Amino acid sequence: MIIDITQKPTSHCWVVRMDALEVNFKSLGQAQAFVGQLKARIDAPHAWPIPPGSAALARPMSALRTASPKGKEVRADLVE
Repeated sequence: MIIDITQKPTSHCWVVRMDALEVNFKSLGQAQAFVGQLKARIDAPHAWPIPPGSAALARPMSALRTASPKGKEVRADLVE
């Protein structure tokens, strides 16, 4: 995502552009605070959501096997 701050000379406001979305602010400080919070949220660790009841539908991890090119068994473990 491209995030950019520019000033609109005609309306004397600051614009934060996030790709095609524009948000107007009255001051540069407000625009910079918004961008700082946005970047912090983007960079924050995010957990993958697990839909309710999905554990009942899943097979045990030990039962999952995939073939590798050399015919060796590959197993996957759930990481929480």
